[in-house]
Amino acid sequence: MYWNEHKKVIFYRLKREIIMKKPLLSEMTLREKIGQMLAPMHWDVYGKVEMEYDYSQSDIKDVKAIYEKEQFGVIRGEQVGVFYADPENEGQVEKIEGYVEGNLLANFTVKVNSAPYKKFIEKHNTYGKIPLLVGGDFGVGSAHVFKDGSWIVNANAIGAADSEELTFELGAAIARQMKCTGHNWRWCPPVDLGNRNNNMCMRTFAIDDVDRTIRLSKAYIKGMQSEGVAACAKHFPSEGRIEARDAHLSATSNTDSIETWWSEQGKVFKEMIDGGVYSVMVGHQSFPAVDDRKVDGRYVPSTISKKVITDLLKGELGFKGVVVTDGIGMAALFSLFPYEQLIVELVNAGNDIILGAKLPSGDIIEAAVLDGRISEERINDACQRVLDMKEKIGLFDDDYGVLSYTMEEAVADTLKISEEIAKRSITLVRDRYNLLPLNKKDIKKVSVIISTHADGFVYELEELKKAFNERGIEVYMQRRLKSALELKEISDNSDLIIYAADVHMHAPAGYLRLFGDEAYTYYHAFNHGKEKSIGVSFGYPYVHYDTMENAPVFINAYNTRPETMKAFVAAILGEIEIVGKTPVLIEPRVNSR
Repeated sequence: MYWNEHKKVIFYRLKREIIMKKPLLSEMTLREKIGQMLAPMHWDVYGKVEMEYDYSQSDIKDVKAIYEKEQFGVIRGEQVGVFYADPENEGQVEKIEGYVEGNLLANFTVKVNSAPYKKFIEKHNTYGKIPLLVGGDFGVGSAHVFKDGSWIVNANAIGAADSEELTFELGAAIARQMKCTGHNWRWCPPVDLGNRNNNMCMRTFAIDDVDRTIRLSKAYIKGMQSEGVAACAKHFPSEGRIEARDAHLSATSNTDSIETWWSEQGKVFKEMIDGGVYSVMVGHQSFPAVDDRKVDGRYVPSTISKKVITDLLKGELGFKGVVVTDGIGMAALFSLFPYEQLIVELVNAGNDIILGAKLPSGDIIEAAVLDGRISEERINDACQRVLDMKEKIGLFDDDYGVLSYTMEEAVADTLKISEEIAKRSITLVRDRYNLLPLNKKDIKKVSVIISTHADGFVYELEELKKAFNERGIEVYMQRRLKSALELKEISDNSDLIIYAADVHMHAPAGYLRLFGDEAYTYYHAFNHGKEKSIGVSFGYPYVHYDTMENAPVFINAYNTRPETMKAFVAAILGEIEIVGKTPVLIEPRVNSR
């Protein structure tokens, strides 16, 4: 065993001979320093744009030449559709339905195994002098792109379980999965406080609880960074308590006063910084309390505000780590300036890494330095911060990439932790009739009425059905209600009626609500069988308020993971205690738009 491990170390040392130790700025060319600031999307490197959003495949030799010229410091991993563009990877991918040969964007959700993708990343490291940061969100695990990866429960569930120990362990477990895939930078956790209409309410551990957000976020960050994966607190300075729009689709603004910001959101970011987070992501929302300049009739996004990034984040908050933009292709930013001007604005504002930088970015920044629009001191500061973070996660170590665990082991650990969090997260919102726990002997037939805009939820509920069936309970499921008469028939043939809802961000894009036929179910709901009805949300935690106020019993389960479905069934049947602590206000702020 020792010899095999020893051979691995020798192999990695030989493989990494071309990769220098942490360089001094004085040893680097201007172009090499600029390269450390650029985080292109992989499909921009591998693709040739034939028409808008139609990327045909580049020759692999072209890719190598691009890397050698640009000396990128970072790449966007995670979305791995480019993997099959390398001829060496033929046969390694699971081609999705609707696969389009040679079109990268059409296939960006293709799934691969972790080991060949890690080798794919290692090959890219041979194209440059300095090892790469490979970043991704991995917000709910790695299974969205890796066939041998796993999903995890979401942020609301982690917040409801309220265990710093489990949160640390989950952060560490996901970091180990990421290391098995070649990733070393996770753009997580979101630490935004907000309101029920903003999708941050599902991405932060506890949007209405400053102290819980701080405790759990710090634990998560420490867990990830203990395994050599850089964490990232986001989205500075946050969108505030009122904003309900989505920066992917529209300009957004934090309208908090500076006093309010310091007492809540500023306190959170200060704690993340003092706790040692390696990076902070800046969002595209404006923050007029700090920078009230306007461009094109609207307040400037924080990503191009020197007052927000250099003066507030790096200055007053004293952040010494890496500042990265949110993806620059979002609607809140990208259309504001011509691209050449936008890149210069982003660098001068104080961003150290530009996420989603297009291929001309290096040329643009170099020209701006040479003609005085960007100072070389600004480039040096950004480059040094990036190099320092790479050093912290061990990228310059001889044995970087040698792991003491396998993906299979990392996944097993992750699932065990996620299952325990799921059990602790189930939250009782109300029980007006003291219905819970149910007497299993009285429950022979259960009807589940489904409300969702995500068709996949119907199939995910098979896990709930299976959990009941294993206890000898028959389950009938249907999507939507058409009439009170239909409900009466269901009630007459059921011992228990469960109204199961799933509303998730970006599914579809827009406000977090049930609408249309899905919402119309609740015109009829609870007219019959109310005394034996339970409402449950497997997503958005305000369904009890917005849609199911008539549900006498309501539970928040927060996500659709199999472990959550099992925990929900066990909880209502009294097999486990319901101990979840709501991560959001049960009665939300009514003045939130």
